[in-house]
Amino acid sequence: MTLLVVLWMLVGAVFGRAAILEFLFGSPDRSAVSFQSLVPPATPNTYLLCPPGYCDAARQTVPSPEFDVPADRLQSAWMDMLDRQPRVTVLREDEALRQVDVEQRSLLIGYPDTVTVRFLPLPQARSTLAVYSRSHYGRSDYGVNRERIETWLADLQP
Repeated sequence: MTLLVVLWMLVGAVFGRAAILEFLFGSPDRSAVSFQSLVPPATPNTYLLCPPGYCDAARQTVPSPEFDVPADRLQSAWMDMLDRQPRVTVLREDEALRQVDVEQRSLLIGYPDTVTVRFLPLPQARSTLAVYSRSHYGRSDYGVNRERIETWLADLQP
């Protein structure tokens, strides 16, 4: 490891990496997401997955998959899948909206990414979801947000 990484690890162990990042870059915006009015930034450090017509204000979205289970069962499977993920903390759960916000931090530096997911019922006991994953610091995430959501969806066992 380089001297800078070792120094970062030592200072982070004393003061906490999250506190240092917030001191250097400011607090991340963790306000609640409204998918219907969401307009992601133009920077390439986000990933948005929505059912057709659900995220109307967004310029570009990836279509969401559909599941052959009710929304409550999909949500339960999602939360079980999150329990198996490293460095994930639940920030907020809105039962009325069936929406959950979680934070996942990067391994070495501890950069925070926030993932918001809303579970949506469909006819005939089916469901889908809307997912917005975003980095709070930097301009590019090198595809981390897209890769995270694709991996999580592959690991999902409703």
